[in-house]
Amino acid sequence: MSVRSITLGLLLNALVALGTHAADLSPPPSPVSDRISGLEALQTDLPTSDLADFVGVATLIVIFADGPDDADFIAQLETLRSRADDLAARDVVLLTDTAPTENGPLRQTLRPRGFSIILIDSTGTIAQRRRTVTDARRLIRQIDQMP
Repeated sequence: MSVRSITLGLLLNALVALGTHAADLSPPPSPVSDRISGLEALQTDLPTSDLADFVGVATLIVIFADGPDDADFIAQLETLRSRADDLAARDVVLLTDTAPTENGPLRQTLRPRGFSIILIDSTGTIAQRRRTVTDARRLIRQIDQMP
């Protein structure tokens, strides 16, 4: 699930909350979508969550959370947003999954519990798995040390 998917889902939820009686059907600004601006450079145009599609192409940062309003998820997006250009220059792709009940392909492959951030190098090997918010500079240092 991409960040764009999360934003679209939040906007659709906002429309449903407004109901059909609202005069203006444009969605209100989403606090989460405001926080993810600047991360567009890290989003993939590939319509896939199959990790094999990224081998030899990109380094992955995969973030899991129990919902899009998870405090750790939001904090992690904030720290990545602050260094989005540096991450994009290193061919980093950001994948997110905030729907544990759907048990999508990323969850089946990586088996996270609650909030998790996983760094996967361009060979498809898990380089780091953390259950706490990780500073973007630390991730960049680790990416720079990868073969």
